[in-house]
Amino acid sequence: MNTIQLANHQLTYHVIYQKKRSTLQLKILSSTHLQITAPSKFPTASVEQILHKKCNWIIKKIQHLAHVAANPINKSITHGASILYLGQPYILAFTNTQCSKPTIYLEDCQIIINSPLITPGQTASLTEALLKQWYWDKASALLSEKTLQWAAKIKVEPQRITIKEQKTRWGSCSSKGNINYNWRIIMAPPDVIDYLVIHELCHLRVPNHSAAFWQEVGHSSPFFKQHRTWLKNNSRILMGIL
Repeated sequence: MNTIQLANHQLTYHVIYQKKRSTLQLKILSSTHLQITAPSKFPTASVEQILHKKCNWIIKKIQHLAHVAANPINKSITHGASILYLGQPYILAFTNTQCSKPTIYLEDCQIIINSPLITPGQTASLTEALLKQWYWDKASALLSEKTLQWAAKIKVEPQRITIKEQKTRWGSCSSKGNINYNWRIIMAPPDVIDYLVIHELCHLRVPNHSAAFWQEVGHSSPFFKQHRTWLKNNSRILMGIL
C-alpha cells in the first residue's frame, strides 16, 4: 500500500500491473483510496507524477464520494440529494435561470434541473414529475437502441418495445413478442441493463425459466448471475425512487 498527499488530502493507493495493458487506468475506490492499473514495469515515480497532474480531478471526485456517503440514495428528491443514473450516483441540483421550458441535464457529477418554476425549498411534486419524465425519455431511447442491437446478435425479432410504470417487475416478454421494460432500470449500471435486455429477448426463444433458458442467457451474458444479484439487492432502493 502506498500513500500520497494531494492538496490537503492524504490518500492511499495500490497499483495493479498488467502485461497487456498499454495505458494507465485510475479508479477511485473510496474517498481515501485509489486503484491504478498500469502496464508492467511502469515506474512508481511516474504513477505519482500522473496522480499529481490529475490532482484537481481526483479531489473533485473524492469530494463527490464524501457527499454521496453523507447523503445516501433514498426517496428524497430535494436539492443536494443523491440519485442514480446508469449505476452512478449524481447530486441533484436546481437552477432557475431564464428558459422557455424546464430542462434537465448532466454536468460533472450533478443532475441539474433548470426551471423558473422550481426553487430548492419547494414541494417535490413538480420536481418528481420533471425528473421522472427525464428518466423515462432516457430509458426509452437507450432500451430501444440496446434491444435492437442485442436482437440482431441473438437473432430474434421483438415486435414492440414499451417503457412502463411498474413496481414489482423489471421487464416482461409477451407471447406475441412484445417486450416491456420498467423505466427505473435506467438507474442501473449499463451491464445490468444489458442483462435485462438479453433476458427478455431470450424469452423469444425459450418462454420460461428452465435450464435451457438460462443457458441461452449465458451465451450473451456470461456474468448474468452477478447482474441478477445486483438487481435483487438493489430493487427495493430503485423501486422506491419516484
